[in-house]
Amino acid sequence: MIKVLTNPTLLDYLKVCFKMPEDERAQLEAFTGEPYDVDGAAIGNFTALGPKWGIYVDEEPIIVGGFVQQRPGVWRDFMLTTPEAWEKHWFSVTRISRRIMDAMLISKQAHRLECISLASRERAFPWYKVLGYNREGTLYGFCANGADAVIFSRVQH
Repeated sequence: MIKVLTNPTLLDYLKVCFKMPEDERAQLEAFTGEPYDVDGAAIGNFTALGPKWGIYVDEEPIIVGGFVQQRPGVWRDFMLTTPEAWEKHWFSVTRISRRIMDAMLISKQAHRLECISLASRERAFPWYKVLGYNREGTLYGFCANGADAVIFSRVQH
């Protein structure tokens, strides 16, 4: 059974970070400039300020994520996943993620949601479109290692 809980525990973050796919690990390395470290990824995201949630299958986390406020009304997402999330539960993950985003906008907590992705992760871009994100542009040299990133946004009109 799939369920969504707010405020996942540090243990939930650790469990997800142990299973994270290689392309997500590479993205964290590019953004931080540090080698991927399970503890660092888990603690860094667990301590991020803002609303957080987890998606669980049979009481085990398959995704943890949330939003970090950039300025009033503008929030940037983060999501750490497991292969199981995409191999077995992609439809539910998509539906749940979209509903969480909708709630942020409907509640007026946000008028803009942002997502920044490593430009080389093009296979994820169609999913961002399904979530309602629009591609805004390339952030040249954005990453700590000099790699390009792409910014997406969803705006409440």
